[in-house]
Amino acid sequence: MQPFDQSRLSASCQIVTFSSVEETGKSGKVTIMSSIADPELWPLIRDHKCNGVNLTPSGLYGDMATTATTHLWNQLMPGDRMPGLNVAEMRVVKTLIASNPQKGSGQWLELVATADLSKSVHERDVRCHSSHVTSEGVKLHDVAHCAVRLEDETTWHAEWTQLSPLIANQIQTLRARALTESTGSIRTVHRARAYELFKTFVEYDGKYQAMSQVIIDSDTLEATAELRMRASKFEGDLVGPYFLDGSCHLSGFVCNATDEDLRKNAYISHGWDAAKLSKEFDPGNGKLLQNYVWMQPEGKDVLGGTVYVLQGDEIVGMWQGVRFRRIPRRVLNVFLPPPKKR
Repeated sequence: MQPFDQSRLSASCQIVTFSSVEETGKSGKVTIMSSIADPELWPLIRDHKCNGVNLTPSGLYGDMATTATTHLWNQLMPGDRMPGLNVAEMRVVKTLIASNPQKGSGQWLELVATADLSKSVHERDVRCHSSHVTSEGVKLHDVAHCAVRLEDETTWHAEWTQLSPLIANQIQTLRARALTESTGSIRTVHRARAYELFKTFVEYDGKYQAMSQVIIDSDTLEATAELRMRASKFEGDLVGPYFLDGSCHLSGFVCNATDEDLRKNAYISHGWDAAKLSKEFDPGNGKLLQNYVWMQPEGKDVLGGTVYVLQGDEIVGMWQGVRFRRIPRRVLNVFLPPPKKR
């Protein structure tokens, strides 16, 4: 067992409170605590509001999981090349509403990550569980869990090479229709308007506003967006959640911007099945990226789909099994109460 470690891995993974590696060198465990009030972490949550309240974004849980996985890999496999990290089976079991402003040391998150590399190459993973805890580490409630699967990126790229021409063609078709069709279900929405529409439920402020232009077909629930990430790797070490959310939230936009009566309903994310962003994914410095999604009904009140992320005409990321559930606002206001008007 390794001693208590106060080292800061990142703004999302601030204090390593427990770390152990089994004698075999094939399994390990790390526990990490982070204060939401941390000056580098707080803006990420401050600029993410749902139903008018500050809500901890799923992208933060994904960033914490990949940071912890990288730490464990370096402990267990020092010097070995990092495999592809597939953040899979992400489930948010209870939303964490952040107090604004944060008081004292603030609210705290704890992540417990357990790695088992003794499995076969196709089954290696790191199980991650996030909880809301006190500053002393006493659990208040679970918030999310996922499994970071350690995969071969060459397999991803082989699959994506087959898909890239098809997705690029879908994007080109949407663009051509947007230029030639003056009526009907297709429309082009620019950044300011896109995030104004989003505000009916989710408020993405500041660095979250990655979509510079959206082309959407509200009948087929198909859309593509040009992405220019506002977060920069040179501005600090916490860009992961912005990149994660920015590459995927076109799916939530499609759901919330096409509902017939947004005053009565809202679509809430229930996580995703797999999130694969390759090392080729490089959205820093305002580079232009593109993504594409076609959302489809999955039973009553649920829309699901796959989000493809492209640089040029090549797929560099994929979000599979992204799902949103439609919830009446009268119900939403009960478990996610909006702030009281002063």
